[in-house]
Amino acid sequence: MENNKKSFLGTGWAFPPTFNKETLSVEMVSDSQDIKESLQIYLSTKIGERIMRSKYGCLIHDFIFESQDNNVITSIGHDIKRTINEFEPRIHVHEVVTSRSNSEEGLIKIGVYYEVISTNVRDNIIYPFYINEGTHMK
Repeated sequence: MENNKKSFLGTGWAFPPTFNKETLSVEMVSDSQDIKESLQIYLSTKIGERIMRSKYGCLIHDFIFESQDNNVITSIGHDIKRTINEFEPRIHVHEVVTSRSNSEEGLIKIGVYYEVISTNVRDNIIYPFYINEGTHMK
């Protein structure tokens, strides 16, 4: 790490991991950027994908073969809001908004609106989830 200032919100590897050849180190992120990248990792990870933390991961991957009706899309939002606080204790999730962006491509946009508990700063991320990813082969 270039600066020795310690972050009270945490410091972790940048996502995706980036390595610096000149300093022979891993790029690090801190504070709110660390929280955003932690949420990206959580939403991208399937439950059971991590051997040492088998319960870590997001439920959205269980919906990959489901129809894209409003009930399924709403259920995804409720499941994420319910489970995200277990794995990211630095934030309080106010709302998770899920919407179909492009039904032909199977794109569902997931908006996570949260507040950092220790600073009372509100922020959000938008995560694109593709239900039909890889099916446009000709």
